[in-house]
Amino acid sequence: MKKVPINKDAYSASSKKSVGFEFLNDYYEDKKYRCKKCYKQDVYTAEQQKKTFEIKKAYMWQERFICNLCYQEMIEIKKELSEIEINYLKDKESVMRNKGILKRWLFLLKEYPKYWRKENTAQINFVQKAIDND
Repeated sequence: MKKVPINKDAYSASSKKSVGFEFLNDYYEDKKYRCKKCYKQDVYTAEQQKKTFEIKKAYMWQERFICNLCYQEMIEIKKELSEIEINYLKDKESVMRNKGILKRWLFLLKEYPKYWRKENTAQINFVQKAIDND
């Protein structure tokens, strides 16, 4: 099991105020876990933890619960949703007339919560209504 030294000074201000901060170990250690989406075993490496908590400044009690592959899929879905929403804001009429875009948008909106993200029911209903109103 690999160990990487912790630099407590590099933690976020909220983590430093957290209960348990003073009890942190001196090292990160690889942590095995099962992905909540695909159920495969994965490892949250000591290096990944160091990057997450010391560079990205994530809150110290944040846990890894989806594997790297599922995480990358989730990021791609989020990116595509963002692109569709930007296109919608630029040209609502064109997007609302394009059933292919609307169906893709609805699919992505329904897929996103499968990665343990919040479901946007209002947006799902809006897009579903646009598809149904043909």
